[in-house]
Parts: sequence; structure tokens; C-alpha cells
Amino acid sequence: MSIDLNERPPAADETQRRGHMAALAVAEHIVAISPIVPNDVKVTCDPFAPGAPRVNVYFHNSREGVEALAEALGGTASTRPHSEGDPRPFVSASVVVSSVPVRVWSLLDGVADEASAVAA
Repeated sequence: MSIDLNERPPAADETQRRGHMAALAVAEHIVAISPIVPNDVKVTCDPFAPGAPRVNVYFHNSREGVEALAEALGGTASTRPHSEGDPRPFVSASVVVSSVPVRVWSLLDGVADEASAVAA
């Protein structure tokens, strides 16, 4: 005699499918509420981490886009040099929306960034 509770954990591919669907819902929400429309929204849910979906939002050369979306999502943006060999400003924010990590970012053109700093 056996007891089957029908509560088996979902298969990895079903977990990945659910991860994609969660991330897609978050991506749709982000596009709907973003004060500035992002250039790119990428949803990822890797097969080696099917329960860890994520959303990556890119604004082309737009500090304003990153800051506005970060604020709309309840986060804050920060700026740092892109890398040791590339001093261009890298603006980013990391937030979690409905249990899905979201990274919002932009790599700024150093000349355009200096011009906006002078105007401010």
C-alpha cells in the first residue's frame, strides 16, 4: 500500500517555465510604469538555475532613465566608473520586484555626462 499525495516538486523544466513567466510579468510591469521607455528589457531564467529568474533593463546613455525607473520601483541609482580601464560613468540600480531581481543600468558617454554636469 502506498500514499500518493500528488505534491511532487515540479520538474526542472516546469520550474524554469514558471521562472520565465514570473520574470515576463515583472518585465511587462516595468515597461508599463517606466517614466522613460527602456531601450532593452531582457528576461533570463537559466536551466542551471530554473528557480532564479531575473530581469535586466537597459537605457542607452540615460542617467535619467535609470534614476526615474529606480525611483518608480522604490530603489536608488548609484554611479561608479565602468571599470579600471574605462572611466565612463556606469549608472545602475538593483531592486527586487515580486521576488524577481531586477537590474537597471546605463553606460554613459563621458563627454555627454560632463556636459550635463556643467548644465546642472
